[in-house]
Amino acid sequence: MRLGYKHTKTDTRINKYWDNTIVPLLNSGHLESAITHKYIYPNRVGLYPGLNCQFFCNFCGRNYNAKYNPKIVDKAFDVFKQVIDQDPRDRENWQDRFRISGGLEPLTNPRIGDIIQYGVDNQFNMQLYTNGYALNQRLLDNQPGLLSLEVMRVSLYGHNDTSYTSVTKIPKSYTTVKQNLRNFLQNSSKTKVGVNWIILPGHATDVLGVFDMIEDINSTQEKQIQFITLREDFSQNAVYLGDAERNQLIDIFSEVESRCASSEYLKHVHIDYGYQLDPIRQGTPNGPLKMVQYTDMNRYGFPQIATAIDSLGDLYVYHETGFIDRPGADRYTIGNIKKSNVSEIVKTHLEGKGIAPKPFDVSFLDAFDHTISLVLADTYKQENWQEILEYKWK
Repeated sequence: MRLGYKHTKTDTRINKYWDNTIVPLLNSGHLESAITHKYIYPNRVGLYPGLNCQFFCNFCGRNYNAKYNPKIVDKAFDVFKQVIDQDPRDRENWQDRFRISGGLEPLTNPRIGDIIQYGVDNQFNMQLYTNGYALNQRLLDNQPGLLSLEVMRVSLYGHNDTSYTSVTKIPKSYTTVKQNLRNFLQNSSKTKVGVNWIILPGHATDVLGVFDMIEDINSTQEKQIQFITLREDFSQNAVYLGDAERNQLIDIFSEVESRCASSEYLKHVHIDYGYQLDPIRQGTPNGPLKMVQYTDMNRYGFPQIATAIDSLGDLYVYHETGFIDRPGADRYTIGNIKKSNVSEIVKTHLEGKGIAPKPFDVSFLDAFDHTISLVLADTYKQENWQEILEYKWK
């Protein structure tokens, strides 16, 4: 029996997602706490130190005119220091609690390295998700803590300058990011470095260009790009890949696998196809994963599982609400770290009336949020859901 989530044994996306993501949350008690609206310290805490973003990607949920006052940098460091200091270290693998991302671009915070180093000095494995545009030698010299990262993932937006600029609206951003990646690898001995790529409709073959880029970078130095995450666009206004393009990807992924097996500079690159694209790799393309409707959203969200904190100390229920001045997102700000702490904010939220979801609120959910929301919604629909919670995993 699997908690409230109906699927077939042939649906490899759900099976893998369940085993890799849902089961650990159930075993740790975080999923049960989300279902019963009981308190437990968040399994994952996102830190959003970015002050602005250099790019203007049309799929981004941010307000392009919004940014934080640069004068708050030192106060922002104190916010994240407080969160790290107050972490209860209450679960297995607590060292992996923090992921630095956005919100806005993290590297626009001039003390980003200090935040990372403080986490590392307190035994946390700090991870960073970035667009890589500001990751130049000057930043590394000023913020050497960046070289203490456990993992860094750079989001890519094209496979050449033309395609990159069409998305980011910044000329030569591809060349800049590629050189920054190369330079970081030459400086870093510890960090596991990877890239992220979203496959958009009409651009299936661009995947091959991304692997050209990885191969070119890896051929020039000993330290190499070690992984790539491939994803389908899951944003609110996404246009999904059609059947013809999904079938085309079967051959493209086969070519990618062959290249990685034969190339000296790709054979150690781990490819994470995600739960949306992995069936295509196996030759059995499915449609996109299901999105929840706002009526299925839990009025408390699930801050027991994941939450996010920005440079002002505001704590958000969902990651995608962590954009300053994003219309409607303030409804999902449930407290401020400077006036309280993570534990008390989450407890108070769960003891209250929650937040009544509105139709537009589904735009605040990323792919992970949609999946967890589906699990919660489908669980409540089962009459014996409380009995299901008593199931012991082996």
